[in-house]
Amino acid sequence: MKNVSEIIAAELKKNKIDSIFMLTGYGAMYLNDAIEKTKIKFFAARNEAAAPMMAEAYAKYSGGIGAVCVTAGPGATNALPGLAEAYVDSAPIIVLSGQVEKEFSSDNYKNIFFRTLGTAEFPITRVIKNITKYSVTLKNPYNCLYEIQKALYLSKSGRPGPVWIEIPLDVQSYKIRDLGKLKKFKKPITKKNNININHFIKLINDSKNPLFIIGNGIKQSQTSKNFKYLSNYLKIPFLNSRFALDLFPYSLKENMGLLGIKGSLFGDKLINKSDLIIAMGCRMAPTLSMGNPKNFFQNKKLISINNDKNELENPFYKFDVKINTELKDFFLLLNKYKKKLNVKNNSWLKYCENIKKQNEIPNIYKKNNPIDLYRFMFDLCEFSSKKHVLITDAGSNYYIGGQAWKFEKGQTEIASTTNAAMGLSVPLSIGACIASKKQILSVTGDGSIELNIQELKTISHYNLNIKTFVINNGGYVSMKKWQDDYFEGNRLDTEKKTGVGTMNFKKIAEAFDLRYLKIKSVSEIKKNLKKITSNNKPYLVEVFTDPKQYIYGKKS
Repeated sequence: MKNVSEIIAAELKKNKIDSIFMLTGYGAMYLNDAIEKTKIKFFAARNEAAAPMMAEAYAKYSGGIGAVCVTAGPGATNALPGLAEAYVDSAPIIVLSGQVEKEFSSDNYKNIFFRTLGTAEFPITRVIKNITKYSVTLKNPYNCLYEIQKALYLSKSGRPGPVWIEIPLDVQSYKIRDLGKLKKFKKPITKKNNININHFIKLINDSKNPLFIIGNGIKQSQTSKNFKYLSNYLKIPFLNSRFALDLFPYSLKENMGLLGIKGSLFGDKLINKSDLIIAMGCRMAPTLSMGNPKNFFQNKKLISINNDKNELENPFYKFDVKINTELKDFFLLLNKYKKKLNVKNNSWLKYCENIKKQNEIPNIYKKNNPIDLYRFMFDLCEFSSKKHVLITDAGSNYYIGGQAWKFEKGQTEIASTTNAAMGLSVPLSIGACIASKKQILSVTGDGSIELNIQELKTISHYNLNIKTFVINNGGYVSMKKWQDDYFEGNRLDTEKKTGVGTMNFKKIAEAFDLRYLKIKSVSEIKKNLKKITSNNKPYLVEVFTDPKQYIYGKKS
């Protein structure tokens, strides 16, 4: 005989979920207890907002499912920012949340709004329908196995994403005497979509200057080797979305770097010269088209290959070929037609290589203070190896990291590529560290860190091998650039005199039981990187950079 919470926890364990991010609470107490009994490792966040962010990084690195458990009411609502991040970045996470007993729930009565009953109830599943792949309130205890199996399956199937199961207290504790009566989930039989491979082949064979744009789908489908072979075989260069930036060495001749606003200086030039764009596992977001989607790909043939059919109905683009399929299936089929593909000559590829060399972002070596952030990011990337995971936050360090980081040595990057929520890097670093067991080099801003600063205590509590670099540039450099570009430098809420000032990070480190170090000059960068990475202790490192930092690229 087991209660519902124990059955759910056992199913998590069965699906190789060995870690869960949570903040305990009365509304989820039976779930909390059951999770502890399964020996699933639980990591306590200091705020529920950070827990799904931790789970997202865990899922991204491990290739598995990130798990979260929160309590009812404010516990559930606090988790929404992280849930939204997981949804837009297609991260498979499952959230278990508590709820008041069914008797005290407004769902149990007609014409009663939830605040009328004066409980900690919040109808979370009504709110999150648009930022989850699946959400449900478990009302029938005998459906517990069905719902957890269904949720876990949906989180990974097709385009991954978050799922959520809300469980009232009396359902959590309900004892199932006959486990054989539990309803079970049967995985649906998926039909393979018809692929217009001949039209795809014709467009490639007819093109003179084709370009690939690759995205997260390559990473999630584990088809990077297939793609690399195809690109090399056809002599077709590729541009990366931010998700794919760490997939291939920057020096690879076909690799043309990052496309999009604040991407490489030459990405848009190559787009202008191309006649065929092949988006593979890539969201064709307006940011990829420099914020000008209606004109950016004009007079070009467009192909999109994506397992999410919604991505093929982008309102800004008319695709000449739409292929809705899993990338693994696409590459298997394409291999059968390999001999029909015309191998290109090297002239277009050589042209792209030359443009790449001519338009590199300058490797800035200032000998004076303050440090140029490009210089710091160059040095950090150069210093790192496959033993590290690199993480950026939102803002200037995100943009500059994307431009400056030239991955050559098997490094991994994790970042928020869509919402770009401020303060994300601290919880991302926690999830990545737990999943990878590697040393984490995490960069955040003096403004960004304030939004999840409480999780520095999580880092020190678990003695995680995380080096957090706080870029002290007077705060909110990227926002100030927008204000300069669009509002004549009206610095609302981005300077001390208008409401925002920076902290004393030495005292912050002391308060959160972290080792502290500061880098104030170029000469200190490499020697201090060597010092802090020679041990496994968590550090808070304050890096003083130019408050008037220039960010290469077009207006965003």
